[in-house]
Amino acid sequence: MKYYHVDVFSSRPMSGNGLTVIFPQEPLPDQKLLQISQELKQFESIFIYPANSSGIYPVRIFTVDEELMFAGHPILGAGAVIHKLFFPNDNDVNITFELGERHIQIQSVQKDACYQVTMNQGKALFIKEVEESFYCQIAKALNVNEHDLDKNYPVECVSTGLPYLLVPLRSNVSSSKILRDDFEAFLSNFEAKFVYVFDTNTLECRTWDNFGSTEDVATGSAAGPLCAYLVQHKIKKKDEVIDLHQGKFVNRPSIIKGWVSQTGDVFITGEVSFFASGTINI
Repeated sequence: MKYYHVDVFSSRPMSGNGLTVIFPQEPLPDQKLLQISQELKQFESIFIYPANSSGIYPVRIFTVDEELMFAGHPILGAGAVIHKLFFPNDNDVNITFELGERHIQIQSVQKDACYQVTMNQGKALFIKEVEESFYCQIAKALNVNEHDLDKNYPVECVSTGLPYLLVPLRSNVSSSKILRDDFEAFLSNFEAKFVYVFDTNTLECRTWDNFGSTEDVATGSAAGPLCAYLVQHKIKKKDEVIDLHQGKFVNRPSIIKGWVSQTGDVFITGEVSFFASGTINI
């Protein structure tokens, strides 16, 4: 089966967030999809199946640990690959993905050396605002002090498909890391799957797998909730393009652009560059 290695949120290869886009020739068992993702060792891999009669592409997304019901940079990267392979003569294409029971629409525009891909993540769900009595535990779990939390901003769980605990820090973003062995169970107390910490002054953001062993470079599924959160709390305005920064601490600085429309839909956009392609021989 053919695969492509692209870098998302970057106009040039070997920067931004790496992704493998794979085209299975036939349905594969879940365990085999996970093993392929583990072998390729990207933060996430996306498997694209042939378009159905409505022109919609079914996809599945895996990390090296598990399948995800939603993710941002895989959808953007997959959109660029489909554009390049199947619509090479079109400068601007609209593509729909089927991820589980959800349809996700993207627009891809060909640029000189890359593709600009924009995704509509839909309306954000504001799940839970965390009581201040938990702030000390959250700070300790993230290797910061409670006074590092910016209490002008709430700690809140927000989702556009994957629920993130958004943790606003006024200082020591550089020191943040996951310390708890049971971090995923800890996050479940707040109905979150992952954490997204952000500097309230610079909008520098960080997230990790729940073991704290791997830091993500640029996270579209977290950027959408954060953009919605910033608009919800009147820090940013609707239709205002918000620049989120991520990847600085793993030497892959990236910029994720997002906004919330007048209707409340959350949009995330980023450039996608092509690095490599090949064949998986199984």
